[in-house]
Amino acid sequence: MDFTFYDLEGEKHCDINHRFVQPPQVSYFVTTVDIKGNVNVTPVTMGTSFAPPWYYVFCLSNLFVEDWDGAYRDGVKQGYMNLKENPECVISYYGHDLVRESWIAGMPIPKGIDEMDVAGLTPLPSKKIATPGIAECPVNMECRVIHSLKVGSRWTLYTCEILGVSVQSDFVARDKTEFQGMGVLGIDPVFEVKIAKGDTPETSAMRLYYNRMDFDKLERCPEDVGCEDEWIGSFSQWLTDEQKRGKISAEEHREIVALEARWAENRDPVANGEVRRALTQKLRHMVRKPDV
Repeated sequence: MDFTFYDLEGEKHCDINHRFVQPPQVSYFVTTVDIKGNVNVTPVTMGTSFAPPWYYVFCLSNLFVEDWDGAYRDGVKQGYMNLKENPECVISYYGHDLVRESWIAGMPIPKGIDEMDVAGLTPLPSKKIATPGIAECPVNMECRVIHSLKVGSRWTLYTCEILGVSVQSDFVARDKTEFQGMGVLGIDPVFEVKIAKGDTPETSAMRLYYNRMDFDKLERCPEDVGCEDEWIGSFSQWLTDEQKRGKISAEEHREIVALEARWAENRDPVANGEVRRALTQKLRHMVRKPDV
C-alpha cells in the first residue's frame, strides 16, 4: 500500500485536507456574555465532550489574539473576548432545521448586537449561570470554564465543566423509543464537512457544506466476539464467554491463560517475543469469523 506523508511539524503550510485529522463533528452554538451583559452566539464545530461518571467536561477551541489589549477590533473573536471577561458559556446542539440561523449567527455582526435577535432565536434562561441558552436548540449545556490553554500559534483550548443540561422533554421521551438511546443524534444534527464554492453560477459564493446522520445505516458490532453481559469486561470473562459459544475449547482456554501469565511476567517484545507471538496467534484464532 502506498501512503502520502504530510510533515505537520516541518511544513508551515502543509496542504493536507484537515478533515483527515479533524473529522466532521456535530455542530453547536457557543453563547457567551461580556461584562456589560451583551450576548454573543458563535456557531462552532471544533470541540467535544468526555463524560466520566457524574462529572462532565466539554473541550472547545477558539482563535486567540497575541497581546490582546481588551479593545474590540476586526480579527478578534467576540467569543474569545467574552470568555476572557466572563469565563462561562452555554453550548447548544442544533439540528438541520437551524442551519440557516447558524449561518446568520456566523456573520460579522457588530460586537454588542445579539445574534439571537438577528437570527430570530429565543433566549433560554439558564439555571446555574447568567448566560442564556437557545430555546430552539434541543440540548443546552451550562458550562464554567475551568482551564484555558494557548495551543500553537492561533488557538485557545478551553476546558469547560458542564454544570447542568436542559433537554427538550419531547426529545427525552423520543430518545427512549425511536432514537434508541442515541441522544444528540436524534435531533438530526449537522456535521460541517468543508468550506467551498459551488459548481454553478447560483452557488458560486463561498459557503459551508454539511452532512447529516443516516439512521438506516445503524449497525451493531459482531455478535460472535466479546463478553455476553459486559460491554468490554475482563480478559478472563472474555475467554469464558468465548468458550461458552464454542469458539475455544477448555484446553485452549487453559493454554491462553498460561500464555497470558507468562507474558505478564515480562512484557518485553524482544526478550519475550516467542510468548507474545504465541498468545497473539491464539487470540487471532479465537476472534476469527465463524465461516473461516
